[in-house]
Amino acid sequence: RGDFKISSEVMDKQIMPNKLRVVMMRRIGEEPDPPHVDFSGVGYANLDLLNIDIKIPAEHTICNDRYDAEMQYYFFHPVKQSLVAVSWLLEAKPNNTVNEHMQLLIDEFQKVYDSNEESCQANMTITTGNTPSASNLGTASTTRTRNMKKVREPIWDPFHSDIQRTVHFWGYRGSLTEPPCSTDSVLWRIMDVPVEISQDQLYQMQNILFNNRDRDSCAFTSTHYKGSVARPISKSIRYYKCTRSDYVSDHERDLCGDLGCELPYGKDLDQYFEPIVYVTGPPSESPTSLPSFTPSETEGEDMDDEPL
Repeated sequence: RGDFKISSEVMDKQIMPNKLRVVMMRRIGEEPDPPHVDFSGVGYANLDLLNIDIKIPAEHTICNDRYDAEMQYYFFHPVKQSLVAVSWLLEAKPNNTVNEHMQLLIDEFQKVYDSNEESCQANMTITTGNTPSASNLGTASTTRTRNMKKVREPIWDPFHSDIQRTVHFWGYRGSLTEPPCSTDSVLWRIMDVPVEISQDQLYQMQNILFNNRDRDSCAFTSTHYKGSVARPISKSIRYYKCTRSDYVSDHERDLCGDLGCELPYGKDLDQYFEPIVYVTGPPSESPTSLPSFTPSETEGEDMDDEPL
């Protein structure tokens, strides 16, 4: 899964107008070894992770429910000549505890935010003699980060168990969620178990994204409107759903073979997490074949009440 360290330059953390982004250094020979995923089931083996985007709130809904944020991993599939986007829905319920592994990433964005703020204040002091005050939310978030006990890891794993709690997903062929959009250019996989984060972590990410200022001009950089940088939800689309009846995890396969274990959850096996919703009907679209395949207007059925 790669050997990139969270604070190193091989992971470039960026606060952009409509998202928090991590750009991975591209592979040059064997090293460095960026995070990668085995997509052998769709016609190719390891694909390197290109970048991570975090949007607030989520850009996909499940049964009309919109989650607090969405973290999207982008890969390029050389056989299908398409991007593959693996999407994790982030959920910040009132009683959720701190997600320690996610906090490592949030802290790196906080460093970028703090650096921009310090540079802005220094420039304002030089030009006007006045030092602008930080927002109350920003002060609270920064203080909470300093006081929280953190466990530093040498390598940040995008598929750590604090993030990946399922290997199953909803899939569809769609577009990017921002210009140039590029219709039917992305193979989306929306993972069916959300990532739990605390409400403080959500507030911290909101502050970093919404209140960031340009380090030179001090202008606010965010394009958020009413607490959102996500694109509006579009109409319902056709999708397919992969479940345990289709395949089991590598861990379970190693223990019990391709068909999995008779008792799939328990000692020495993957911890079970309830999916967002159980799928009881047939899919409205099949997975894409090789080479790349664009569904026609007549294939599948629209799912009116379960947009993705």
